[in-house]
Amino acid sequence: MLGKLNSQSKSFLTVRKISVYLSVAVLIALIFFSYVSHVDIAEYWDDFGNLTESGQKLQTALTTLFWVFVALAPLAVGTLVFFFVLWHKERKEYYRLNNKSKLGKRVHAFDVVNFAWMAVFCVLCIYPIFYVLIGSFNQGADYAKGGVYLFPRVFTFENYRVVLEKGEMWHAYLVTLGRTVIGTVTALVFTSVVAYAMSRPNLKGKKFFYWANIFTMFFNGGLVPYFLIISSIGLFDSFWVYIIPGLYSVYNMIVISSFFSSISSELHEAALVDGASEFRIWWQIYMPLSKPVLATVALWLAVGHWNAYFDTMIYAPSENLHTLQYFLLRAIQSSTMTEGMTETMMQRVSAKTISLAAIIISVVPVMFFFPFVRKNFQSGIMIGSLKG
Repeated sequence: MLGKLNSQSKSFLTVRKISVYLSVAVLIALIFFSYVSHVDIAEYWDDFGNLTESGQKLQTALTTLFWVFVALAPLAVGTLVFFFVLWHKERKEYYRLNNKSKLGKRVHAFDVVNFAWMAVFCVLCIYPIFYVLIGSFNQGADYAKGGVYLFPRVFTFENYRVVLEKGEMWHAYLVTLGRTVIGTVTALVFTSVVAYAMSRPNLKGKKFFYWANIFTMFFNGGLVPYFLIISSIGLFDSFWVYIIPGLYSVYNMIVISSFFSSISSELHEAALVDGASEFRIWWQIYMPLSKPVLATVALWLAVGHWNAYFDTMIYAPSENLHTLQYFLLRAIQSSTMTEGMTETMMQRVSAKTISLAAIIISVVPVMFFFPFVRKNFQSGIMIGSLKG
């Protein structure tokens, strides 16, 4: 059966990627619901230690979801095992065709040390996110006591409920989402147009333009002159202050231009002979061939827009222009999310745990976006760095 599959077809690779991601998501959900369905949730118990009516409904829903994912778990495990066996078969075939053998390989001390160091490094990178996650599910008063490192000590959904009921946060979320989508697309198109021009050897004044761009990477007028320029051209306190100043990056232009330069000039000459314009050559030939480097630059741009808050602080004082990161900054610094809460509510939540829940909600889109460009990320940055 495995031998009849065309594991190199584009459709199969897409199905495999989606299946693996869904299977991993099912197993993670199983672990999560197996935990929350067997713990006491703080806000659904009354003062006499009895489970409230809403608590009983929630407990029933969580238990039902737990058994649903228990039923899906064998399918998820079977999917992962199937694709692992197929991957192992592909690796054996690869070594057979290339006359390579893994039996002659020895494990050296360097390999062991390197693997151990990378494992420690991965834990150091992942644990801060995990620490924020478990803190966001912990009761506020209990979290203030400290000692919450591996699991929530007093489990609660109240922090997320408070965050999700904040209309200001959702407005900031939409502003950031619009800024990220529009800013990434427009900057990628504008920068790639300049990169295409800079990659052409027949561009008049190419050396002058190149060094003029390099000069701006190291020297600028500073914050005050830049603020005066933003004000004079009418971008102050406008949504376009997030888009127009970020349309062009010299570094991104150099990376994309280096990739364009590596494309065979014969394609360009053949297209010119067929009557194609420079714009059509850029759009229909160079852009489709440059997906790895474009995906890499798009990831840089998207993460930069999503995490930006300084330009909001300086150039966009209106509350309807506040981005998500600036909203989180204000919430953490001034504890605005806990204003007007009763004493009973303050026992369930705290400014710290609410901020942790808001942070988790803010990083979900970035974590969702990265897997789709992961394959092109390494190849894009490496290829784009070969030529200058």
